[in-house]
Amino acid sequence: MIQMVMASIGGSAATRSMLAQRRAFMLRKVVGFAIVASGFAVIAAQALQHALGG
Repeated sequence: MIQMVMASIGGSAATRSMLAQRRAFMLRKVVGFAIVASGFAVIAAQALQHALGG
Protein backbone atom coordinates (compact mmCIF):
# COMPACT_ATOMS: atom_id res chain seq x y z
CA MET A 1 0.00 0.00 0.00
CA ILE A 2 2.72 2.48 0.98
CA GLN A 3 4.73 1.59 -2.14
CA MET A 4 1.71 2.28 -4.32
CA VAL A 5 1.20 5.70 -2.73
CA MET A 6 4.89 6.55 -3.12
CA ALA A 7 4.84 5.45 -6.76
CA SER A 8 1.79 7.60 -7.51
CA ILE A 9 3.42 10.61 -5.83
CA GLY A 10 6.60 10.09 -7.86
CA GLY A 11 4.58 9.64 -11.02
CA SER A 12 2.70 12.88 -10.56
CA ALA A 13 5.95 14.73 -9.85
CA ALA A 14 7.46 13.31 -13.03
CA THR A 15 4.35 14.33 -14.96
CA ARG A 16 4.56 17.87 -13.56
CA SER A 17 8.24 18.02 -14.49
CA MET A 18 7.49 16.85 -18.02
CA LEU A 19 4.73 19.44 -18.41
CA ALA A 20 7.03 22.18 -17.09
CA GLN A 21 9.74 21.17 -19.57
CA ARG A 22 7.22 21.15 -22.43
CA ARG A 23 5.96 24.59 -21.38
CA ALA A 24 9.52 25.94 -21.23
CA PHE A 25 10.28 24.49 -24.66
CA MET A 26 7.16 26.06 -26.16
CA LEU A 27 8.02 29.40 -24.57
CA ARG A 28 11.55 29.28 -26.03
CA LYS A 29 10.09 28.41 -29.42
CA VAL A 30 7.63 31.33 -29.30
CA VAL A 31 10.31 33.78 -28.16
CA GLY A 32 12.66 32.57 -30.90
CA PHE A 33 9.93 32.98 -33.49
CA ALA A 34 9.21 36.51 -32.25
CA ILE A 35 12.90 37.44 -32.53
CA VAL A 36 13.17 36.06 -36.07
CA ALA A 37 9.91 37.74 -37.12
CA SER A 38 11.06 41.10 -35.75
CA GLY A 39 14.34 40.70 -37.64
CA PHE A 40 12.45 40.09 -40.88
CA ALA A 41 10.25 43.11 -40.15
CA VAL A 42 13.31 45.33 -39.76
CA ILE A 43 14.79 44.02 -43.03
CA ALA A 44 11.48 44.60 -44.84
CA ALA A 45 11.18 48.13 -43.43
CA GLN A 46 14.71 48.97 -44.52
CA ALA A 47 14.09 47.55 -48.00
CA LEU A 48 10.89 49.58 -48.32
CA GLN A 49 12.68 52.70 -47.13
CA HIS A 50 15.45 52.11 -49.65
CA ALA A 51 12.93 51.49 -52.45
CA LEU A 52 11.13 54.76 -51.65
CA GLY A 53 14.42 56.65 -51.59
CA GLY A 54 14.15 57.70 -47.98
